[in-house]
Amino acid sequence: MKEKPNRSDTLFQVYELNEKAERFEEAVHLFWSQWGSNENFHFYYDCMLHSMTTDSQLPRFYIALENDSIIGTYALLRNDLISRQDLFPWLACLYVVPEYRGENRGAKLLEHALHETRKKGHDYLYLCTDLEGYYEKYGWSRLSDGFIFNGVKTKIYAASTAMNVNSLESIVIQSIKEFPEHRDAFINYVSEAWPGVKDIAINQLEQSLATANGLPLTLLMFRNERIIGFYQLNEQEYLVRKDLSPWIGPLFIDKSERGQALGALLLQHGRKTAGQLGYEKVYLTTDHIGYYEKYGFREIGISQFEWGRPSKIYEHHSIM
Repeated sequence: MKEKPNRSDTLFQVYELNEKAERFEEAVHLFWSQWGSNENFHFYYDCMLHSMTTDSQLPRFYIALENDSIIGTYALLRNDLISRQDLFPWLACLYVVPEYRGENRGAKLLEHALHETRKKGHDYLYLCTDLEGYYEKYGWSRLSDGFIFNGVKTKIYAASTAMNVNSLESIVIQSIKEFPEHRDAFINYVSEAWPGVKDIAINQLEQSLATANGLPLTLLMFRNERIIGFYQLNEQEYLVRKDLSPWIGPLFIDKSERGQALGALLLQHGRKTAGQLGYEKVYLTTDHIGYYEKYGFREIGISQFEWGRPSKIYEHHSIM
């Protein structure tokens, strides 16, 4: 068995391949060996070769070095041979050699990719994968399904390039139903942070505490034991329309914490919670334009609140 490297003398660094042109042949073989087939070595060779000479921002290939060995890879592409040609850029070929796993190198590569994408002027980065549960840990949100070039269905994820991967390690989301000791802290928080919805939010909170199982639910987001946001999942919204269920709302991120894709994290958590409860879809109502669409929600109509004001309805598939 190959021994794990001695971490005391390692230095993890990520480079764009054209910064380490002398490692080109080695890099091509590593990318191809992990992601290619017997028939397409020249596909990888040609693509990576021209990435080093083009004036365009994409495609770009990256290698992670430690102890002068290539121990990780990723690429930024115009499209990852997937049906969603309307989305770009794409993260592809994320890989860490087995003996270097388990020490957040994958997370560091993700953070580097988001930073590079941000420098290129893009607000979002996309990927397709069959993995379940890995990218969610780092704040990526399940967007929809797509199809790769051979017709196979795959999951599509998105992440804001403003997101700090390392900062997500201190994020915890907890249900007040499971942690009722947070009741008073939540009441104080919503009363100060969003007084306009405090009566509705507190009423739904009390209902969730009075209900042993199921809905409603109040979920708090903590960073280092401090509340920084919340959402509630309810069987019904305060709308005239009553044929849809469940509903995410209200949803809130502290002003000091915005711009880090934490809202996307709460939306993803809400979709997953709805899926665990057996719902195929989840809904929300909003006057915002363009925000929820970024995370795969689509407008399906307009209804009215019980007090008469109209509002748009959005839906998304839950995460089973």
